[in-house]
Amino acid sequence: MKILNRLYVALLLPLMCSCVAHQTEFRDVTREAGLGKLGNQKAAWADLNNDGWPDLVSDGRIWKNLDGKTFVEVTRTSGIESISGPGVVADFNGDGIKDIYFIRQGGNLYFGSGDFKFVKGQTFKNTAGNVQAACVMDLNNDGYVDVYIANYEIWKKQLGFRDLILRNNKGILIKQWEAPDEKLMRGRGATSCDFNNDGWMDIYVSNYRLMPNFLWVNRGNWKKSDLAGEYGCAGTERRNVVFKNCLGIPYGSSGHTIGSLWADFNNDTYFDLFVGNFSHPPNYQDRPMMLQNGGPDKNYRFIDRSAIAGIPWQESYGSPAAADVDNDGRVDIFYNTCYPRDSGRLFHNLGNWRFKDITPETAIRAFTSSQNAFADFDNDGRVDLLTSGCLYRNVSDAGNWLEVTLAGKSPNTSAVGAKVIVDCGRQKYIRQVEAGTGAGNQNDLRLHFGLGSYRGIIKADVIWPDGRISHHEFKINTRNLVKEP
Repeated sequence: MKILNRLYVALLLPLMCSCVAHQTEFRDVTREAGLGKLGNQKAAWADLNNDGWPDLVSDGRIWKNLDGKTFVEVTRTSGIESISGPGVVADFNGDGIKDIYFIRQGGNLYFGSGDFKFVKGQTFKNTAGNVQAACVMDLNNDGYVDVYIANYEIWKKQLGFRDLILRNNKGILIKQWEAPDEKLMRGRGATSCDFNNDGWMDIYVSNYRLMPNFLWVNRGNWKKSDLAGEYGCAGTERRNVVFKNCLGIPYGSSGHTIGSLWADFNNDTYFDLFVGNFSHPPNYQDRPMMLQNGGPDKNYRFIDRSAIAGIPWQESYGSPAAADVDNDGRVDIFYNTCYPRDSGRLFHNLGNWRFKDITPETAIRAFTSSQNAFADFDNDGRVDLLTSGCLYRNVSDAGNWLEVTLAGKSPNTSAVGAKVIVDCGRQKYIRQVEAGTGAGNQNDLRLHFGLGSYRGIIKADVIWPDGRISHHEFKINTRNLVKEP
């Protein structure tokens, strides 16, 4: 029997994933990077001047990345007026230069004109009294990226505001849709993905106040349906604990969801959902939820893996972000918090839907912040973390990696919505270009893949926003620019 067991292991090992264990470690470089006065507001990473180094947008301020060594604020000379709040970055007018949509103060669109200079564009003015997040995607497949806005509430007045969709009319953002009465919830996060591979971008909205979340399934021609309940991602919607929205329409208790994200946690090339629930002690309030995309065999319905994931309860979880921090081939999660007594935590993906809190070994100390976004700001092949007003450089003993920047054809030159599937022989990995994740943050548009111990040639398929597929080969530990054919 022992001989057979050894034989079985010997046969199995070549077929296993090339994931290897690495020590995960971060170092706080906030001050030496010149970001000591950045603050802890929501942030977006993006290469604003196309020089290959991710720059930073936070609370209306622009920080230029100087070769991965330090940052310098360029807001004063940028042409951007006094703006506060989060921003999402993409090319809105198709000129190949990234633009910024700031969600507060009614919404402000700024077109990049090169060298960190911006001019104001035209956009519908959002009259909501509190707006928390937005995400960018091309909803009607015309090439121009549109905006979904998650409007929130004025709690003391028991007043909520309807979510909005702004259609991009060749660089002008106009109001296309607002949420109907029964969908007047309290949105705190929005993120987009074509989770069912039908060629149309869908939207997941994180709603607060124990309200069910939305999954807007896109049918094309601006037709969409909230099918979160049918797909198993609305929340528990407990009918024995019922509340009402500000119009008196009842809903079953679900979660205080602040931010959620799309990522492939089990490497089956289907995008899963992590639902980031803040929750008080009563058990009718949903805890954080790990939802597996069932893929075509399950009609893309979600399977709840939360019990296996074992994310420990903490009351004030806020906005999550995901990346492969140790390059072992599995996507990890950093999850920040809102209360001083709680702390942000980094959960290492162990595989098979199991996660482990490894925060103590990382030197990350994060408290009371909604800022949470990943980028490889120093171009060393390891993703770094911005959270709670601190920039943490990843100094892990990490595995091999690949980074891919996609340059789409005009007008969607940022290639928002594109997917890349890399094939390492025994394992495949998928990433998407997304503008807006969690609760109003944005990871870098450049795609990062951890490859573990894999050392061969990497084959990759790029699925462009219009559905065309291009085929490529890359070497390990390289950064690559791919232009849409």
